[in-house]
Amino acid sequence: MARINKTVRLAHETKLWIDELVSIKELELREELSNGLISKLEESLFNTNKEVLNGISCNVVLKVTSGSVIEQAYRNTVKYTETDWEKMRIRMESELSEVDYSKESSVTPKLYMNEEVLNGLEYYQDEWRYNEPGKRLIRLSYVIKLVVFAEYFNQKYI
Repeated sequence: MARINKTVRLAHETKLWIDELVSIKELELREELSNGLISKLEESLFNTNKEVLNGISCNVVLKVTSGSVIEQAYRNTVKYTETDWEKMRIRMESELSEVDYSKESSVTPKLYMNEEVLNGLEYYQDEWRYNEPGKRLIRLSYVIKLVVFAEYFNQKYI
């Protein structure tokens, strides 16, 4: 699972939704850390690679980032149909009027993401364009915006 850096200029509302998802995930992570997640992961890592890791100190660092919540959003929505995406696009358009843009300043994060997830997002660029003949390539920032909104919507309302 290769990871790559990608810089994408996002819409303000996308960054706000990402920040909200990061906060939610950080709370979940904090709870798991207090239940001994790190020692479980280190033990599991050692047990799967005993020959290599014998005599080596393992230090696991877990961090929630913009890229990691975009990956989560993609994985949680990868089974959506065309109809699901159309419904989500309509919901997103209606929610945009409620967004408070004053909270966000930086909208060009450097994303460190799984290459397969990035390829999947780029695939949506073409896939969604072909649904409307003659339309130009959809921006990656819009694809991320819709995928992130779908995850945000599911976290908020479901």
